[in-house]
Amino acid sequence: MTERGKRSNPARVALLIGGIFLWSSIILARLGFLQIFQHEESAQQALQHQLMTKAVLAPRGIIYDAHMDELATSVTVNMVAAEPRRIKDVPAAARGIAGILKLDPGELLSRMKDPGRRTFMVIQHRIDPQDEGRIESLGIDGIYLMEESMRVYPNRELGAQTLGFVNMNGDGGAGIEQHYDRQLKGTQGQISFAVDAHRRAFRAKVEQRPVQGHSLVLSIDKDLQYITERELAAGVESSQAAGGIAIVMETDTGRILALAGYPAFNCNTYNEYALSRHKNRAVSDIFEPGSTFKVVVAAAALDAGLTRPNELIDCLMGAITISGHVFHDHRPYGLLTFSEILEKSSNVGAARLGLRLGRERLYEALRIFGFGAKTGLDLPAEVGGLVRDWRQWSGLSIGAISFGQEVGVTSMQILCAINAIANGGYRVRPSVVDRIIDENGELVRQTLPEVTRIMRPETAAAVRNAFEGVVLRGTGRQAALDGYRAAGKTGTAQKIIAGRYSDTKYVASFIGFAPLPLPKITVLVQIDEPKGVIYGGDVSAPIFRRITQEALLKLHVPPDQTLPATVRQVEPAAAADSEDFRPNATPVVPVAGDTADNQDKSGDGTVTVFSDKASVIVPDFTGMSKRKVMERCQEIGLAVQTFGAGSAVQQFPPAGTALPIGNTVRVTFATGQPGTVDKLTGSGPGNARPAGQGVTVSRH
Repeated sequence: MTERGKRSNPARVALLIGGIFLWSSIILARLGFLQIFQHEESAQQALQHQLMTKAVLAPRGIIYDAHMDELATSVTVNMVAAEPRRIKDVPAAARGIAGILKLDPGELLSRMKDPGRRTFMVIQHRIDPQDEGRIESLGIDGIYLMEESMRVYPNRELGAQTLGFVNMNGDGGAGIEQHYDRQLKGTQGQISFAVDAHRRAFRAKVEQRPVQGHSLVLSIDKDLQYITERELAAGVESSQAAGGIAIVMETDTGRILALAGYPAFNCNTYNEYALSRHKNRAVSDIFEPGSTFKVVVAAAALDAGLTRPNELIDCLMGAITISGHVFHDHRPYGLLTFSEILEKSSNVGAARLGLRLGRERLYEALRIFGFGAKTGLDLPAEVGGLVRDWRQWSGLSIGAISFGQEVGVTSMQILCAINAIANGGYRVRPSVVDRIIDENGELVRQTLPEVTRIMRPETAAAVRNAFEGVVLRGTGRQAALDGYRAAGKTGTAQKIIAGRYSDTKYVASFIGFAPLPLPKITVLVQIDEPKGVIYGGDVSAPIFRRITQEALLKLHVPPDQTLPATVRQVEPAAAADSEDFRPNATPVVPVAGDTADNQDKSGDGTVTVFSDKASVIVPDFTGMSKRKVMERCQEIGLAVQTFGAGSAVQQFPPAGTALPIGNTVRVTFATGQPGTVDKLTGSGPGNARPAGQGVTVSRH
């Protein structure tokens, strides 16, 4: 070795030692950092290799009826899952599992070879308990039996559209299960397992206990629900109808005691039925209500002091001309009292009351009764119906709306409207859940009645008496009960098909309440597309009778021993007054036929439809007789208030004024000369009431 090489060795050694020291220092610093600053994170990573965690589903809350009978509960079942990357012989495993579960081996093998499912896949949910032991006996590493919760409905179809169902993901898919999904679900728990190098568990620890979801106690009475569904199904089948709805409501509180839709579905096997079966049509479907809607006009006119219960109203022998179009009755009635208009279901009589109200007040009455807005029922998919803004009504609207056309309502809305007559003038918020309780039965939340007065008690009592006349003498005679006084209203409406009124498809309704004088329940029965006999009084009223009769006995309401035995017609009534509507009685366009282009939907459920004919020019009535003036006003769509007798001598507004359709003109009649009547009658323009506040004088 040269002298130069000897001199360089110490430097190289020092450099090597320095490098080793620096490298060691970095390693030590890194270890110190991991031990001091990342100790917890490192410990967790180590635990992840030593522990396996498993989520534990919380039991879903139970749904009870009003008497704490279970309507929906949950049970624990097993599903088969796989971790294909750990299975040594995937084709053999697929053949073995498919043979036990009766699956297609090729399809299962294809799924197990899918790269996206290598880590985890569900082979089949909710397997038969008899297959569990056979799967375990295969001893395939990577095939698991895992617990899952399954929703069970002990009564199968009972209350199907109200209860809904729970889907495979554990989420509420319809009805109460969907609306109260968050409260019913609860909080899932977690269990950890210590595992060996082969990922085999040998010690378990509960990290978090699952908390059961809250349970619901409904207002639904299971026995009453069964009665309602039984009678509805029998009625639908006997009339060869497409379907039906029946609802029983507690009159004072709005609690729903039964809500039935036919056809229904088995909640346990919901996926075997068409999606249309899952809908709760009582809140999700709108229809033109027909004659049942006359109660709104009658009650509003009476409450405003525009008529009296015993007033005689000229029904013009079954035809009234409004804005140049004729509206017909099913029978040529002359003078009818206010009560008889409802008993006989007179279109003309209802239209005349509507004209007295005028557009603005009639519209306000619709809104006060709750039309055009959701009822607030605690079920999903409720709609608010269709109500046009009064400023955009056509010249025909008052007449059509007065007997249930040009508006779209839900069954729940019309039930709540009639219920306000039954309970003395209160609109109630319907509900199906009485209270929510926790896993220990402690009260979490209670539903309290929500009521709003919408009419005077005297008004409700007068309409209630008229409704009793419908059952005793009018179109609803087949709704009469044994041992109880009942009241109600029939309705028959043409269905709207492809934007036109159908000549073959109808909705037949009866809505009533009992017993009088203090009703306990209000009941709606609606039959969709009955065949043969189509009238609400013949199709729906008998179903109402059977449901209500049993319901009152079930609710322990004592019969009235002073009542005579009910004499009831067995055959459908052939008399004209049993026909509570006349097909094509109006020339209006169906409300559901309006296109989206001419609608302005507001957030409160009102639909404004724009019209080219929102006002008319007031004619010159000078010299006309009272009858001629009234006929002319009816033709162009104006209400009229008259004073005096003879020929028209003065009017307000003056001739040539553009006046919104439905408003009121004021005409004074006298035998003297024009201009001399102010001093005699005090009827000059300065004393005129606001437009829309006048009274149409009826012939007595």
